[in-house]
Amino acid sequence: MKTKVAAVTCGSYDLEEVYSSVAEAIRRIGFVIPENKTVLIKPNIMSQNKPEQNTITHYSVVDALCRILAEKNNRILIGESISFYLSGLTEEAFKTSRIDEVAAKYGARLVPFEGEPLVEVKGLYIPKVLLEADLVINVSKLKTHLVMRMSGAIKNMFGCLPGGYKQKMHLLSNTRLELAEVFVTINEIVKPALNVMDAVVSLDGGPAANGKPVKTSRILASANPAALDAVACRIMGYAPEEIPALACAKKSRMIGDYSEIELLGSVDQKKFEKLKRGPLNEGYKSNGFFSRNGYAWLLIDDSKCTRCGECIDQCPVKAIRAEHDEIILDKDRCINCYHCIYVCPEKAVNADQPFVIRMIWKLAKALKFA
Repeated sequence: MKTKVAAVTCGSYDLEEVYSSVAEAIRRIGFVIPENKTVLIKPNIMSQNKPEQNTITHYSVVDALCRILAEKNNRILIGESISFYLSGLTEEAFKTSRIDEVAAKYGARLVPFEGEPLVEVKGLYIPKVLLEADLVINVSKLKTHLVMRMSGAIKNMFGCLPGGYKQKMHLLSNTRLELAEVFVTINEIVKPALNVMDAVVSLDGGPAANGKPVKTSRILASANPAALDAVACRIMGYAPEEIPALACAKKSRMIGDYSEIELLGSVDQKKFEKLKRGPLNEGYKSNGFFSRNGYAWLLIDDSKCTRCGECIDQCPVKAIRAEHDEIILDKDRCINCYHCIYVCPEKAVNADQPFVIRMIWKLAKALKFA
């Protein structure tokens, strides 16, 4: 039986046009929207960026899905966690992306994954809310990626890891394939039932906002994230075999032969100039200057800390302990999920935003990339 991928033309981010295209894509693959369920939408909001920067899932695509789910009286959650520490974290990103407006419109609950309790599954710490939802919808953005070559449906689930935990996984991975295996494992754990891709305006030279927008005019949908990514490759000019995430997906049997994909609609190859090639298993600088100096370490402010023990009780990896009337944070054990920032009633836990990140963010704002 062939895996279905729908590709529906969508020429703009007009709310009605996007709604029509998303609904048609879902209809083509035969996916049945449930009724009276709790559904979590996982968009791609990798930073505190704006929709017009084309780095994030456009709010109109999330709006369309919320509208479709609301028509069936579903309870809607929208969950995400940004990649780097910035003041306000994901809550601020929900505002800059305008996802907060969509949530208010449909009565959806915004879920910053940093604020959620974590559970260990297959050696990874996953927000419990993802496992408790009746259904997860993975809503990615089509972008090239300087490290992983393509950012698509499989990679979007990496955002389920809260806060700086994603950076830690980068540091622990020696090759692109090792990191891609993490993406695939998260997909296997969370099991998104529906995968939708915002490929209306894609990004060449991403994932950061200094990339170049490319009008690709498509909404893609599939029950299989690997099949969706394989079709998205055709738009960029990649072969699926060139993408680390797809190589790992094939190894794990998430997808079989690419010829088994049934494309419902059409895709056209567009001009993407910044594609990355080379051996799949080549190493990358996971311990390079940016990785080492971009890591935001957590700090406990003794002047605010009341020794209540809330951070100790809720730390998923037991990296915080009391010692001689002092709260100690074990940096080697800490996964930088930022959960302690959320649970501390005195706001005594903060992250030390690295100088490198502060300077890059200021430069990005000056150049209007942020």
